[in-house]
Amino acid sequence: MELSILLMEQIAKLFLMIFMGYAVVKLGLLTDEDSKVLSTLVLYLIVPSVILNAFQVDYTQEKVNGLKLAGIASLLLLIILLLIVNLIGKLLNLNEVEIMSIYYSNSGNLIVPIVTFMLGEKWVFYACVFMGLQTIFFWTHCKNVLSHEKGFNPKKFFPTLILLP
Repeated sequence: MELSILLMEQIAKLFLMIFMGYAVVKLGLLTDEDSKVLSTLVLYLIVPSVILNAFQVDYTQEKVNGLKLAGIASLLLLIILLLIVNLIGKLLNLNEVEIMSIYYSNSGNLIVPIVTFMLGEKWVFYACVFMGLQTIFFWTHCKNVLSHEKGFNPKKFFPTLILLP
């Protein structure tokens, strides 16, 4: 029950942020062009800072093994979810945008608070593995699907991966 309440609180906060952004633009305090600057700050400064903070731990073999396990579990979960979402998309006749919006959630806004509440701050370290893998999938797989590119092209994949924000 506590998890459901926490999830609802995070969703309510997200909608509050959306409403506040709308209100700030409607009141003329910010323009649509300012959103690009704010997005850039969040993408290149705030998100990396949060992730770096999660990794400020003493590294032990146990933590390294935990990261490996988190990576394998995250990769398996992402692949299984992709198969399920694609199947649901075909059954419900969803287009690419609808399928991608189901598959690619905003994991940072939901996962970090839930993990912090349920397991404690030290477990955010492992949750970052899922968020990192999902980000790689987003900037490669999602980009290919939405741009209708076919196949795997290492010449496009690795530069995209290296240039990830």
